[in-house]
Amino acid sequence: MPDTPSQQPFVTVAIGTYRRSRWLREALAFIVQQDYPLDRWEIVIVDNNSPDDTKAVVESFATARQIPKYFLETQQGSSYARNRCLAEANPAGDIILFADDDVIGRSDWLKLMIAPLLMPGNEKVAGVCGETIPHFPDGLPLWLKGQFRPFGYRTDTGPLSGKQIPSTANVSLRRRVLDQVGHFRTDLGRLPNRLTAGEDNDLMRRMLAAGYTFWFEPKADVLHVVPGDRLTFKYAMKYQYDAACSRVIERFGLAGGVGWLFSRIILYTLQIVLYAVLGVLCFVVFQPGAGKREFTRSARGAGYVVESLRTLKRKALGQPINVHS
Repeated sequence: MPDTPSQQPFVTVAIGTYRRSRWLREALAFIVQQDYPLDRWEIVIVDNNSPDDTKAVVESFATARQIPKYFLETQQGSSYARNRCLAEANPAGDIILFADDDVIGRSDWLKLMIAPLLMPGNEKVAGVCGETIPHFPDGLPLWLKGQFRPFGYRTDTGPLSGKQIPSTANVSLRRRVLDQVGHFRTDLGRLPNRLTAGEDNDLMRRMLAAGYTFWFEPKADVLHVVPGDRLTFKYAMKYQYDAACSRVIERFGLAGGVGWLFSRIILYTLQIVLYAVLGVLCFVVFQPGAGKREFTRSARGAGYVVESLRTLKRKALGQPINVHS
C-alpha cells in the first residue's frame, strides 16, 4: 500500500441492487466505515427499478462518513445495473470493487481487497476475489445442509488457478482491464422473473483469455446473506433450471458450437431421467430431503436440454443467441 493518501489508488465500491433494501441497509452500514482515505474512494449504488424503499435506504446514509451515490437504472437486469455502476464510477478511478447488496464485513475489507493489486510484479493480476461465507438469518433447512459453502480456494493470499473464477459478490477489478476486455454481457444475468446468471463468469473468462490472472484473499471475507425465501424447494428448482440455461449461452461459443449442444442434450436427457427416478425412490423410502436434492439436479438437466434446443433453433433461424429471449 502506498505511504501517502495521495498515492493510493482511487476505488469505487459498486453495488447493483434490486428489491433488497433490508439487507442493503446492513451492507451500507459496514461499507461506509471503511478505513481508507475519504477522498480516494466512493460508493456507487445502482437501483435496478426496485419496488421497495431502496432509494430511501440509500438516502438515510446522507450523513455517513462516506455518502453513497444513488442512481436509478430503468433497464431491467443485473448486467445493466453493473454496467451502469461502471458508467457512473469516477472515470479517473483505478479499481472497481463489486459487492452484492447483501454482504456484511469489516472496516479493513477495502484495503485487503486491493492490496494484492498493488504488489510489485502483479501488474497482470486483473482482480482479487475475497472469501464469501453463506449466512442464514432465517435458518437453513435440513435438506440443504452442505449445499452452501465458502469459496475456500486457498488458506493464504495468492493466485487462483485458471478454473477458479471470481464472483462479483466480492471482487475487486482493475478499471483498465475492464475497459480493455469490455463490460458485462446484457444477454446474460439475472432478471426479476428469471434466476439466470453467467455474466460475471463470462467477464472473468475474457480477462483470463486476455492473459490476466486473479488472486484470492481469504482475510477479506464477507458474510453473504441467504434469506429464507431463497431456501425453498420451489426457489431451488427454478434456480437450477435458470442457471443451467445461462450456462448453455455462456459456454456455447467456447465449447465447440453445435456439436457441444447435441452432447448436452444427450447427456442431460439421461440425467433428467436418472435424477427424477432417484428422487421418487427417495420419497418412497421416506427420505424427502434427499428426494428434493435429486429433483433439483433433474431441474438443472432440464435447463441444459431446453436451452440447448432453443439455441439450436435460433441458430438455424439466424436469430440472436440470448438467454433472455
